[in-house]
Amino acid sequence: MKEQRVDSVAGAMKYVAGHLARIESDLKILYLPGNTGLIPLVESWIFNNAHQLRGVHVFQTLALGPAHGWSDAVAQGVIPVTPFIGPGVRELVNEGLAKNIRCNLSQVPRLVREHWKPQVAIAHVSPPDQYGRVTLGLNAGLDYTAVRSADFKVAVVNEQMPRWHIGMYYDPPTNRHFETGCAMSLSEFDIVVHINEPLHEHKMSPKADQQEQAAAVAEHIFTMLAEYADESGDLPHTLQLGIGSIPNAVAGTLAAANVSVSSIWSEMFSNGVLDLYRNGLIKRLGGTFLRDHIVVGFVLGDKDLYWEMHQNPDFAVLPQEYVNDPALIKHNPYMVSINSTISASVTGEIAAATMHRRYHSDVGGQNDFALGASWSEGGVAIIAFLSTATLKNGSLVSKIVATHPEGTHNTISADLPVVVVTEYGVADLRMVDDRDRVLRMLTIAHPDWRQYLGKMSRALPAIQGVDTISPRLVSLRNGDRVILRPATHEDVSMIKSYIPQLSAQDRETRYLSTGITIESLTDPERLKRLYDTTLDFIDHAAFVVEKEDEVLGVAHAYRTSDGLYELSFSRRSDLAGQGIGSHLMCVLYDWARKCGVQTFRADVLSVANPRMISLFRLWKFSVDRNPDDPTLSDVHGSLKEITPPAGCSRAA
Repeated sequence: MKEQRVDSVAGAMKYVAGHLARIESDLKILYLPGNTGLIPLVESWIFNNAHQLRGVHVFQTLALGPAHGWSDAVAQGVIPVTPFIGPGVRELVNEGLAKNIRCNLSQVPRLVREHWKPQVAIAHVSPPDQYGRVTLGLNAGLDYTAVRSADFKVAVVNEQMPRWHIGMYYDPPTNRHFETGCAMSLSEFDIVVHINEPLHEHKMSPKADQQEQAAAVAEHIFTMLAEYADESGDLPHTLQLGIGSIPNAVAGTLAAANVSVSSIWSEMFSNGVLDLYRNGLIKRLGGTFLRDHIVVGFVLGDKDLYWEMHQNPDFAVLPQEYVNDPALIKHNPYMVSINSTISASVTGEIAAATMHRRYHSDVGGQNDFALGASWSEGGVAIIAFLSTATLKNGSLVSKIVATHPEGTHNTISADLPVVVVTEYGVADLRMVDDRDRVLRMLTIAHPDWRQYLGKMSRALPAIQGVDTISPRLVSLRNGDRVILRPATHEDVSMIKSYIPQLSAQDRETRYLSTGITIESLTDPERLKRLYDTTLDFIDHAAFVVEKEDEVLGVAHAYRTSDGLYELSFSRRSDLAGQGIGSHLMCVLYDWARKCGVQTFRADVLSVANPRMISLFRLWKFSVDRNPDDPTLSDVHGSLKEITPPAGCSRAA
């Protein structure tokens, strides 16, 4: 036997500190169990005796211990390291006082085998079985490789820790055998200490004021999956239920409907799985193969869940490098990963790690399972969340954004398309272009935010036409190909350069004034109002003709009363007669038909602007002399009566 038994955690930690002190290395690493596998007695000793660990890097995944304790430890020279930020070290990471090693959870075992290989690892383990084997507790899948890799191992044997079933199972799709239980012999440890302490519990349920919304999200997911149900209504899917209240709500919805799933293969799960398991709603159990079991790496729940799993052969607890391996995940037909996020962009970039440019969490296994599910036959990666969040000051913010702020950590890129679900519906972003992605995302955003998001989205590359009219390529009469598209707030600098290229006469015909100056037309506040503040394509629409980052022409439509919009046009003075006005009129007409415009009108200088008068007449507008000003013509036309001329570049 190798192990040395000590009477207390404090005694064991003195051995740990002494062992680390004798190591000559610039990178001393102590591994601690994280998540609900944390050992409060060990962490308390560290907080109160951190000076004995000065210069030691303490590696832990998801620190749930008290933030003030870790802050005190850092002040005495301890350096926290984490691949998944928890509340215990969140502020320290943002202050640069703790290290965040960003990586997919499937890569964590490699971290602790290589650069972050611990000299000392502490394990929170079950009591031994008759063969002297212990299993590695609530954080087993993550702890296993680190403890195995460590030079010096400490076992904290907790009488209240369940012991996982230990078995060996064949997996036909990969032709491999897997040992379950994350077990080790107690004789492999250098120090053994026994405790009898309550386990950390972390049930995930929605806040009281969010239960109805979370239930709506779960119902949308259930409805989507139900399309694949068999004649009895059961689902062929294998589920991954990620961290958060919504995955639990999905399990609850399935249980309430008495609908079964094929299996569970999940990096972690909480009590939601119990609802399915105890109601006999996990069909593929009891067989001899690996996938005939509920596969999991670690658990976040309460004692009810923990002890249901105690020595239960239906549960296969595996090291994380297997559970989170997309190459293994993909062999589950109809694999469904269900994860949440802090925010999502309208083009499908998922940001589950940062909030307001500050680190809040990490990718965890989100990307592992999204990739594995996307590779699975019939599989789907779902990102589910509530469409808004309430800030501390009570204001409501949208969790769907046009673009993420600079520095945001995208945990799933737009190149791995997912299905996004909020309480307002489902947006399937797979196999469609960015414009369709945006349109779908707008439908599941909070209604109060849809108009704003649509407006901000129109500035994105290739999707200026979102929620209005798509960009189109048109030809001028001189043969030049130009882009005709909706204007955006990012056009301000080009408009500022465009206006000086209007002659004095053109400025007069456009603005119906002889004294208007370029300075007043390019005033920043004016341009911001026209191309940002009021540009919503509801009360105010604007379109530009552009070539090589230069504006050649602009048209506006302003709502003056219900259904009535006033038009204005301009084009670069050296491009008269090139058909720019005609193209702009065509796109205004297409937009008007889509947006419910009833009538267009305009005031046009009768003598000074004959080209504009001719254009309106070509479209069958009525052109009448203004009774109050004989220099002006009053132009108006009902959308039912005006007619696009032949050759108009219409939308498809």
